[in-house]
Amino acid sequence: MKVYYIVKDELQFAVGDTIQPKTYNLDNMDPKKRQIEEELENIRKVYFPDFPSRLECLFVCCDMGDVEFWSTQKSDIRGRVFIILTLETSEPVFWFSADSYNMYFNKQRSDLHKSCIEFWESNGNTEMKKMVDREGLTKGPAKIVEIKRAKISRERGMEII
Repeated sequence: MKVYYIVKDELQFAVGDTIQPKTYNLDNMDPKKRQIEEELENIRKVYFPDFPSRLECLFVCCDMGDVEFWSTQKSDIRGRVFIILTLETSEPVFWFSADSYNMYFNKQRSDLHKSCIEFWESNGNTEMKKMVDREGLTKGPAKIVEIKRAKISRERGMEII
């Protein structure tokens, strides 16, 4: 399956390289994000054990529209040049709507537990076109088949450079 992965420009990659998911450390997250990720992981373990842990996955995009959306959300690359890796993976990719996650994170909702349940329940591998704030999770590995550089601006959106 072909998917897209967003990374910082200063990281070095080559076509043909294989990338593995990194393990995210909750201790290094800002407190609000940590709170959400801890709750998501607790709920996943109890109610959705067949889904991969967000703390041990590659977060991937389905198409360039998703790449543009998520690149605007990533504060560490917003306004900077970044890299879009086109990946091929034979591992399953699980697609979710991060809408409830984002609404809680942006203080548009107050119920963390409900927001996290809704995230996991949104798994929609069969109805991906209807998803809001779609993100994919895969345990990898994935092979890099193409590398593009891009930049996001408010005026022009995403530009491949």
